[in-house]
Amino acid sequence: MKLYLRILSYLRPHSGLFSLAIIAMVIFAALDTISITLLIPFLDVLFRGGEAARALGGFMPGGSDLVHRVLGNTVGHMIPPGNPMAGLRNVVLLMMGVLLLKNVFDYLQSILVLTVEERLTRDLRNDLYDRTLKLGLPFFHRTKVGQIISRLTNDVDQLRSLVTANLAEALSSILQVVFLLVVLFALSWKLTFVTLLSLPVMLGMWDRFRRRLHAGVTRVWDAIGEISSHVQETISGIRLVKASGAESFESERFRGLTRLHYKAVVHNERWRRVFPPATEMIGAACVLALLWYGSRLVLIDHSLDAQSFIAFLVASMKLMQPVKKLGRFPAMVQPGLAAGARAFELLDQPPEVVERTDAHGISRFTRSVHFENVGFAYNEGDAVLQDLDVELHAGEVIAVVGPSGGGKTTLASLLPRFYDPTVGRITIDGSDLRDLRVVELRRLMGIVTQETILFHDTVRANIAYGAPNMTLEQIEAAARAANAHEFIVDLPNGYDTRLGERGTRLSGGQRQRIAIARALLRNPPILILDEATSALDTESEHLVQRAIDELLHDRTVLVIAHRLSTIRRADTIIVIDGGRIVQRGTHEELIAEGGLYAKLYRLQFVEDDSRAPAESI
Repeated sequence: MKLYLRILSYLRPHSGLFSLAIIAMVIFAALDTISITLLIPFLDVLFRGGEAARALGGFMPGGSDLVHRVLGNTVGHMIPPGNPMAGLRNVVLLMMGVLLLKNVFDYLQSILVLTVEERLTRDLRNDLYDRTLKLGLPFFHRTKVGQIISRLTNDVDQLRSLVTANLAEALSSILQVVFLLVVLFALSWKLTFVTLLSLPVMLGMWDRFRRRLHAGVTRVWDAIGEISSHVQETISGIRLVKASGAESFESERFRGLTRLHYKAVVHNERWRRVFPPATEMIGAACVLALLWYGSRLVLIDHSLDAQSFIAFLVASMKLMQPVKKLGRFPAMVQPGLAAGARAFELLDQPPEVVERTDAHGISRFTRSVHFENVGFAYNEGDAVLQDLDVELHAGEVIAVVGPSGGGKTTLASLLPRFYDPTVGRITIDGSDLRDLRVVELRRLMGIVTQETILFHDTVRANIAYGAPNMTLEQIEAAARAANAHEFIVDLPNGYDTRLGERGTRLSGGQRQRIAIARALLRNPPILILDEATSALDTESEHLVQRAIDELLHDRTVLVIAHRLSTIRRADTIIVIDGGRIVQRGTHEELIAEGGLYAKLYRLQFVEDDSRAPAESI
């Protein structure tokens, strides 16, 4: 119930529109009931000439005083004496008018519900997307992309019908049941009592099916999420799949996932589809009981007239339709409830990096960045960094080197607060990073990594990402400085060329120069280079290195080095091994000292020196 109430809370901003829909439902249900009661004067005119219809006291002997008095005071005046065909014509025209109005309000309520439905879907999907963007990198490392996409798409679609279409159908059914029961009681309380005998049985089935279906639907949606994740991973890594000849392997994995989904769906549908025929049988048994007992009231007890009995039968069969809808309601809402649980699980994810309510802004960097005895662990008890004490002064270049897995990239990730230290603190111009507004802190930094992220958009939009107000002249100037302008103008549409998903139309070196142009355009005072050329060939590395040299000018730089000749000119080189600083100094000092840096230099950087142009050494 708490989950459903939370889902319904998304209706609050649209309560006015939904209230209009409910009013339309009320009018529709009332007109629907009136259209059935008009059978009584129609049958009276057809079989008795309308004499009873003109009498204000009622229709047939034994008929309901209330129903007949209302009909006599309204429809009775439309039936002229001695002219049954005119009376039938008037009653038929009245029925046509009532049916027309009923359908007008039915259309109106459906349009209003649809409008609320789409607005609610928009709001919920926006909230989920906003929450996803605010979550920290640890969440994305432990959660499959396909599961996130599934919650933003499939789950929200299921919630949409739960909150609006299913709820609206339930409310409309309840209103129809209420109006029809009023008429049924007015016509014959005895027959109405027989009709209501089926409700306890349906309610019992309702609760039993609800519990089973909720668990089944959850399994179905989890299986869909796994399928989405597998497709996303396979398509993203399609080059590796083909290069490894792993098509058959991936197909078999996919078949395993679809097999699990198939079993979950079939098992769930076996239960869900039992409910409609079960309620149908209960309804049929109720109708047969009404036929037998109602005939006795007409033929033996004479406590009910034939016209009222026929109208009662029509109304009771009409009642079965909304009752069956209410009976199906548990089965219909279970997909939405299961989807809601998954969606709110994402909404309730706490962000790992939390901005304090009293955080203050920062607009410039002037003095230094200081890592003060910093330690970090992704998992408790498994430290990645320990006792790091590093100070990066404005205008300095510090290079961080070390074996793979030593914690270099983690160190770089702490500076823009992708993570927070588990021990110690990091300050910028004396302020703890946790006391600063995250967005303003990150505006001071430019990050160029080995994995260049480009979007399926134009070259211009990719360079100006995060800075949409930049002019084309500024974008071109950044591209020229990054040695990217020449290849950009050779593209089919120049700066307006769409790059394809993840920039697949460009080479690795071209993608990297686009990323450097993006960093140059933002002109950040602090730059983080995370193995920015390690995946490039010699020619591409040379072009990217020249762009990086431009990027380093008059900036404070933290370089995570792999093959960068930049480290030889770094003011300080820090060697990290096992999460600790084991050496620090200039290139010449560390070579003279020997140890791990000299070993790494011999293994890696001698090859770089033999390939690098003289001007970059």
